[in-house]
Amino acid sequence: MFSSYDTLDNDDLTLLRRVLEDVCADKGLQLDGDEAKTIARELVNWYLFGVKHPDQLKEMLRPLTPTGCAEVERADPV
Repeated sequence: MFSSYDTLDNDDLTLLRRVLEDVCADKGLQLDGDEAKTIARELVNWYLFGVKHPDQLKEMLRPLTPTGCAEVERADPV
């Protein structure tokens, strides 16, 4: 977990909310679900770390997948 003495103002929170809504919509997640809360924590951590552009934030969150929804490649039996 990243900790910082930085504070978030209304503009920061608006940007973070918009990114969270976009990411959750892309992944088919409800904003009040556990997966969305995990994504929100990661989103704030990346923002406080210095990633400020919405597209960059979305890219950093891309590897996170909803629990149980990760695609698994299966080899076809021959």
